[in-house]
Amino acid sequence: MQTGIFHGILLDVSFVDQHYPETFSLFAHKKSGDWGLYGVKVPRDELENTVLSIQANMRADKQFYNHLYDDEVLIVIFKTRVFRAKAHCSSWADIQQYGISLDIPIAQLDFWPNRFQDEVHYFGWEDFVEQA
Repeated sequence: MQTGIFHGILLDVSFVDQHYPETFSLFAHKKSGDWGLYGVKVPRDELENTVLSIQANMRADKQFYNHLYDDEVLIVIFKTRVFRAKAHCSSWADIQQYGISLDIPIAQLDFWPNRFQDEVHYFGWEDFVEQA
């Protein structure tokens, strides 16, 4: 199902300016410990520029990733590499190996949510942002 929009999960501490995720159109936001997790919307026609912008704004001194998805495609963005895969975990081996090489624990390389229908389970209803 191709839609005109991608969703993404951006981690505030992964960026030089932790307010960078707030520059996006948000659909959800929650705190997890010291981390802020932002559910963002990215129009399909802005996808390539957005991927480059996310990568350019990520910190170079620590290893993190952010990801975008549209139910079929998963885009995982590291500071120095971008991976494109299917939303199903059977296509993630190269991405996970790369993340492990950066000392990111495998448990954190689950890229969840990666489908629109899983967002409510990830964020919870109370975390969704009302947009006019």
